[in-house]
Amino acid sequence: MSGFLALVSAAIIALTQTASSAPTGSSNTTSTKLCVQLQIPVPVVADQYHYDQPQVDSNIDAIDWTVNVTTWDMADWNARQRGTVHVNQIFNISAQLCVPSKNTSKADVLHIATAGQGFDRRYYDVEIQPEEYSYVDAAIGKGYSVLAYDRIGTGGSEKPDAYDIVQIPTDIEVLAGLTKIARSGDLISSSQVSAATTGGEPAIQDYQATKVVHVGHAYGSYITSIMFANPTYAILSDGALMTGLYFNFAMENNSLTVLNYNHAFPKENDPVRFAEWGSGYFVLDNKQTLQKLFFQKATLDPALLDYTEAIKQPESVGTYSSEGNSTLTPATDFTGPIMFFTGEFDNYVCNGDCNGVFDEHFTNYLYPNATALAHYLQPGAGHATGLSTNASAGYEVMLQYLDSQGL
Repeated sequence: MSGFLALVSAAIIALTQTASSAPTGSSNTTSTKLCVQLQIPVPVVADQYHYDQPQVDSNIDAIDWTVNVTTWDMADWNARQRGTVHVNQIFNISAQLCVPSKNTSKADVLHIATAGQGFDRRYYDVEIQPEEYSYVDAAIGKGYSVLAYDRIGTGGSEKPDAYDIVQIPTDIEVLAGLTKIARSGDLISSSQVSAATTGGEPAIQDYQATKVVHVGHAYGSYITSIMFANPTYAILSDGALMTGLYFNFAMENNSLTVLNYNHAFPKENDPVRFAEWGSGYFVLDNKQTLQKLFFQKATLDPALLDYTEAIKQPESVGTYSSEGNSTLTPATDFTGPIMFFTGEFDNYVCNGDCNGVFDEHFTNYLYPNATALAHYLQPGAGHATGLSTNASAGYEVMLQYLDSQGL
């Protein structure tokens, strides 16, 4: 695939030039949207583990947990396993479905968007200058439909036990379950729907996805990639946009851990906003930590840093403890096009500089049968590319890539 990858990379350079010369926000003006808010019951069956780790019930505990799990001589997560946990229940998942207000040839191509750690679905539908920052508006402007949802433990979705339930396998099963429901045509009929209505009816009566593009950011891309390794789930996807995930040689020397980013107990950080989050959850403590993890000054709008602080979401300790049992393996049954897209100066993914470090061999190993594979660096951006000042130009690159692949 290496020769083909070179051709795709050349095409992406051309797309970049086109996006850079286009009027800012131009891709978002061709269509308005209709949206409904959904509470979707998603059945989940997963086998997980209980791990030996400190309780997190205060700010002091959050720091103690951080030190405990990063001390060099502490046992790794697999050694901390203390029995199995079988999950078999239905989770109510909060989501937003948006479709073009006028029928388009791509309205039945559904983008299912999974946010990264520290965010809920609002990462994809930014309320400040949406013409510049909203991925939902950009995709709608190209005629696509978008389902953005809150992972369990975030936003309006259920907030179950943060130790044994909110782990990577459960997150994967929720994503797979949502994809199945969307493909079945039961997304509206199976959900509790609330939205602006006309004549007492929801703005969207029904929706049938004939194709699905999985869109992830950071952790959202990571669990999507693991999901694709399951042959049953890989065939549910027609293509993928993996942002904030960029396999690279710098990863081998990446010493960044949770110790690099200060955490707090949600109820102490903001007792009103985080009243629903209990033991085992933590949150990034302040704007300085958010800037260090998500932004680069050259592409930072201070208003977006304030927005990130306003919408930040807790994380679960179970997500981190389950990493040892949730590794990347080849997705041999994924046969769609896939793009890996990250900020040029992503601190978290590439130790602050992603130039010249893309690991083509490992990426091809993970996706041996992808019909097309591309990688792209968003100039001057950090980890949260969707919140950088050139977000709309980045969306243009991603959406033109899909169009070039027949999606």
